[in-house]
Amino acid sequence: MSDEDDSFEDMDPAELLDQADEALAAGDKDTAARIMNAVGNVYMSVAEYDEALGCFEQALGIYEDLKDETGISDAMYNLGVAQINLERWADAATSCEKAMNLFKEVKNPDGEADAMYALGLAKHGLGEFDKALEYFRHAQSAYKSSGNHQGVASTVMDVGNAYADREDWDSAEKEFKKALKIYRDIDDKAGIADALSLLGDIAEMNGNQRKSAEHFVEAAQYYLEAEIYDIAREVVERAEQKMWDVPKATRRRLRKILDDLQDALPEEEEVEEQDDEEFDEEFDEDSLDFEE
Repeated sequence: MSDEDDSFEDMDPAELLDQADEALAAGDKDTAARIMNAVGNVYMSVAEYDEALGCFEQALGIYEDLKDETGISDAMYNLGVAQINLERWADAATSCEKAMNLFKEVKNPDGEADAMYALGLAKHGLGEFDKALEYFRHAQSAYKSSGNHQGVASTVMDVGNAYADREDWDSAEKEFKKALKIYRDIDDKAGIADALSLLGDIAEMNGNQRKSAEHFVEAAQYYLEAEIYDIAREVVERAEQKMWDVPKATRRRLRKILDDLQDALPEEEEVEEQDDEEFDEEFDEDSLDFEE
């Protein structure tokens, strides 16, 4: 990200949109497109997907006017991700496939892998299980080649999700365990928590309440460490519901951990105020899974 892009971080989206309009009116299309892309990322970070979609569409149109192949591929990918979040699966599949091919043309293997992964998500949304697995596997291989362990873990998780949707619990469990190992290796606390929570779901489906409770409790610990408090509370509640379905020794062991978790979790109002302050103080565009 350039020094000029850094100046976008602390600004209100409405102000940025005004700047984009001014740049466009002055004939500075490149700056207008980059600002539109940045605003789209801001909206994505706060789950305002319709607004993000509009920004990415405008950025894409400007880049196409400029015949900027790199800008077109980035904006096309971002557009596809927004469409995935809006569950516009057919549109997302089209956008992601175009982005994948565009990234290949401009020799951007990392972008190509990301678009491949996103295309797998879109195919999964369309119910095309075999195609989804194919793209997940290809993306996984590309991530592995580039040493992107986070990308590998994410694709493994979504392979597991695809199997879970088909109620193939054995295959899903194997994939979630693979992902858990990778997340532990790279010390991704949120990823560890997600994998443990899903393993807890499967143990529950299989009637293994002890294992389910243990997974949920450990997941809650990692969600707490990752400061994902809302999900930590939900998982703690699920573990609490199982306390009378597990052996007494297990209940005693987990009871203390659950009590400590309850004590450690901040009040909900306190968290909301803290989140508002953090967003007002600084928006870190580099943390987003979008192309800039």
